[in-house]
Amino acid sequence: MQIQTKVNFFQIFSLLALCSTAAAQQIDLSNQTWSSEVIREQGQAVIPLYDGWFPNEDGTKTICFGYFNMNTKQSFDIPLGNDNYLETDYPDVDLSTANIPTHFDPLPPAYRHIFCAFTVTVPEGFSTEHRITWHISSNRFSLSTPGKVIAPYILDEPESDGRGDLAPLVKLSSTGPGVRGRAGIHSTAMINTTVDEPVSLQAWIEHPEEEVWVGWSHHSGPGGIQFDNKESQFQPNKEETTVHAKFSEPGEYVVRMQTIDNTDAFEFYCCHTNAYFHINVRN
Repeated sequence: MQIQTKVNFFQIFSLLALCSTAAAQQIDLSNQTWSSEVIREQGQAVIPLYDGWFPNEDGTKTICFGYFNMNTKQSFDIPLGNDNYLETDYPDVDLSTANIPTHFDPLPPAYRHIFCAFTVTVPEGFSTEHRITWHISSNRFSLSTPGKVIAPYILDEPESDGRGDLAPLVKLSSTGPGVRGRAGIHSTAMINTTVDEPVSLQAWIEHPEEEVWVGWSHHSGPGGIQFDNKESQFQPNKEETTVHAKFSEPGEYVVRMQTIDNTDAFEFYCCHTNAYFHINVRN
């Protein structure tokens, strides 16, 4: 497993070097020294990642995208546009509704890769030959990843029979509908607040385990967000989990909550649930 990890980092470093658009002296490959230490405080790229896909009961398919910020201290705000966009060779996919992140937090210390930050659902006719490609440019690097629906990348969703994992059930009100899985649940009404005024975001979580992990992230929006508690272990099936968020600038934001029984399970690509809170911030 350690050898495989080194190979992956070597490939990532090679990709970043080849994709750099900065003017630099060209050194013959035979004279270059490669290092697996590609994670740094700043100066590295955000890598868009294709996490896999899963079929839906109505014949559609859902493709998952995550990302890997290779910086431990540098975050990014990359608005939708030339530096952050999706494209597809299948004309019947409406990409305008995709919930693409525009804020990318530094590398988490434990689980590293941000798994399935957003999804895109494609029609039944979307075949193994079609692609949805996510492009991100950051720190001089222009990178992309193709989303596809080929058999080796099928995800267990929302549970894994082999490992016995089950995605937590999430509700955004005590009596509202619940959702399990990566496609997630969205707040139905805009949440209103003002700059520098903390707002409470709540979710009700059900799961057979006595404890689950809950994490809160700035998904999109123009300014900064401060959370009073970004990550925690939570006892489900009881009271709601709550975070207080404070916003630095006016605008429309999305806060992403993810929950899973244990962050170690992320590495098995099953099973977590996303929740998205849509917030309007005024002066």
